[in-house]
Amino acid sequence: MLDVQRELLPNGFLLILSPDVGCEPNEVKLTRALHRASRSSKYAVLVDCSLVECLSEEAVDLLLAYSFMLHAQNRRLVMCHVPDPMRFHFLDLDEPSQPLLALTLLDAVQEISRMEY
Repeated sequence: MLDVQRELLPNGFLLILSPDVGCEPNEVKLTRALHRASRSSKYAVLVDCSLVECLSEEAVDLLLAYSFMLHAQNRRLVMCHVPDPMRFHFLDLDEPSQPLLALTLLDAVQEISRMEY
C-alpha cells in the first residue's frame, strides 16, 4: 500500500509515492491521486518513486492504465526514481502504454518542459 503526496508544478502535477503507514486496502490512495491529477489541466503527471522500494502489481497496472489514458489525451505520465526491480514492468511496451521513465525528478521536469514546446 502506498501513501501519496500531491504538488502542483507549473507544467505538471507531481505525485510523490511513499510507503503507507495506514491499513487502507489496495491502492486506493494512488487511484484517487491519479484520478485527480488526470483531471487537472496540466500537460504531465509526474510520479516520484524515490521513497518506495517496490510497487505492487496493482500499482503497476494502475500506472500503466493512466499512462495509456494520458497518452490518448496527448499528455504524459512521467515516472522517476523507479526501483530497478520494477523498471522491467515499464519497458518494452507499445508507445501509448509506456510511461516516460526519468532517472531523477529534475530530469523529468526538464523532459516535460522540452515536450510541451
